[in-house]
Amino acid sequence: MQLLSVILYNAQGAIRRVDFRPGRLNIVTGESRTGKGALLTIVDYCLGRKSIQVPEGPITDTVVWYATLWQLDEGQVFIARPAPAAGKASSQQAMLEFGNDLRQPPALEDLVVNTNAATLRTQIGRRIGIEENITDPGAGGRAPLEATLAHAVLLCLQSQNEIASSTALFHRQGERGIADSLRDTIPYFLGAVPQDQAIKRAQLRGAKHALQRAEAALRGAELAAQTIDVELRALYSEARAVGLIAEQEITDRLTLVRVLQGARVAPPPQQPRPAVDDIAQQDQYIALERQAQTLRTDLGRVMADRALLLDHRDGETDYEEALQLQAGRLASLGLIDAAPESGPSVSPTCPACGHETEHADPTPAALRSSLTLLQAQLENLAEARPSQRSALIALDGQASSLRDQLASTEAALTALRTANRVTDLTSADGRDFTRGRIDAILSRVDSTDDTELQRLRAAAESAAATVAALEAELNDDEDREQLTSRLLLVGQDMTAYADQLELEHSEGSVRLDLARLTVVTDTERGPIRLERIGSAANWIGYHLATHLALHRYFTRQNRPVPRFLILDQPTQAHYPSDMSLQSGVPEGDADRGAVLRTFRLLYDVIQELSPGLQIIVGDHANLPESWFRDSVEHNWRGGTKLIPADWLS
Repeated sequence: MQLLSVILYNAQGAIRRVDFRPGRLNIVTGESRTGKGALLTIVDYCLGRKSIQVPEGPITDTVVWYATLWQLDEGQVFIARPAPAAGKASSQQAMLEFGNDLRQPPALEDLVVNTNAATLRTQIGRRIGIEENITDPGAGGRAPLEATLAHAVLLCLQSQNEIASSTALFHRQGERGIADSLRDTIPYFLGAVPQDQAIKRAQLRGAKHALQRAEAALRGAELAAQTIDVELRALYSEARAVGLIAEQEITDRLTLVRVLQGARVAPPPQQPRPAVDDIAQQDQYIALERQAQTLRTDLGRVMADRALLLDHRDGETDYEEALQLQAGRLASLGLIDAAPESGPSVSPTCPACGHETEHADPTPAALRSSLTLLQAQLENLAEARPSQRSALIALDGQASSLRDQLASTEAALTALRTANRVTDLTSADGRDFTRGRIDAILSRVDSTDDTELQRLRAAAESAAATVAALEAELNDDEDREQLTSRLLLVGQDMTAYADQLELEHSEGSVRLDLARLTVVTDTERGPIRLERIGSAANWIGYHLATHLALHRYFTRQNRPVPRFLILDQPTQAHYPSDMSLQSGVPEGDADRGAVLRTFRLLYDVIQELSPGLQIIVGDHANLPESWFRDSVEHNWRGGTKLIPADWLS
């Protein structure tokens, strides 16, 4: 994947196109503030970065669409991204078009959003060979990561600030999460780990869990085989005790299992087997019932006597009132004298007028006799009333006593019935519990025969073999050795390039420290990291050595990394004056020699790897050497800039 063109569109539909040659060193030389550095940010944006880092000014004021054209191993791809909306710094929208010859860019009105940044990266990543992969960072708490085009692009760009940094070796390394992503994905891009390493590690974890389960099942089955007969016999006794099965003759395990299986689904007995004290409880219950019945009978008799006594008393009262009424009438008229205390009357008198008569009148005598009899009867009734009251009081006392005794007896019966119900419920719970135990123990019977034990042993052996095979494929020592071997090869090229650039502390060996993402030089005084090596010239030189060595390895090993490297101002440390910046030729011999060595190294690497690698450099340098002149693709001096002047007017 190499860059053919950067294409800009303004709102009026005008197009600014900057072309590059694939497989070559492409130099864009020019004065400051001409837009050379913006080329890198435009490429970064078109390859799927959410935010665009183009400096505010003429570019952002005029460009409405940013586009790039790329050459792939097979065909070409046109990528366009609309400028973020006003007030926004990022966008996910994109246009993606594949074809065999797309050198004629579409018109502004033909640009249409048909994808997003994430899909864009996925599709192009697949085209350059980034297959589905998962990188497992191992210990450290980071989640597994899939290497994508976004990670590969980090190895292809060096902005002006990055290339002269003593602490950041790669593009965007200082941003959150980028350093970890580089550590995790560079081994994949180097080919040091298989692309399915994390998948196999997940398979290994699953296989180990399966092995643990198989071994646990085998141990459980072997232990159960030793104790199952004892447990079945005990379970049989328990089921018989709670009434699930009747006692029967058991000759072997098969019969015992069949009986227990029947007990597991058997309905509960209609009358549970009585406990030891059921007879006494029954006798007590019957005695209480009889006592209650007797008390109810006695209470009924007493209440009947009381009612009869009350009825009799009420009748006597009515009779007495009638007698008193009649006697009162006779006495109130004075027609009948009271009977003499002794002897008859000497001279009878008329009851009507009171005169003496010769013969006594028989009617008054009869009436007087009846009145005397009535008075005697009334006296008898009065004498009988105290006895009636005493009898009524006695009956009330008997009724009250009988009620108390009946209430006590019925309370005892209620308590006995409640106790029986609780006993029945407890027995039901016990039967359910036993059924559960039967289910649990019978489920282990099948695992205790020889056939099942052999199957479990075979499963455990198979799981162990799977674990061993995966562990052999995922040998951490082997992975470290593969990565170390590749880093050593990259380090050899880094050492050679550092020596060619005449960098300080390059007399020993130079290597990439992947853990710290920095350059280390090994000297007689010990290792020296990049931040401890002075001067911007050395920092830039070691950046160049590192990226050229990595891309040489990527190209020679056909690794899935885009085949381009964009460098912004790699000679900035050697242009101290404005005169040098305008001419493009350093004034000092030392600076001129350093700039010449830098571009000669870039040219030589391209010549070695052509057409496998493309390098694009934006710089002030404008050297007179023929090979340099041949590599200059654009010279933005004399008013030529990335944004045409008429766009600004």
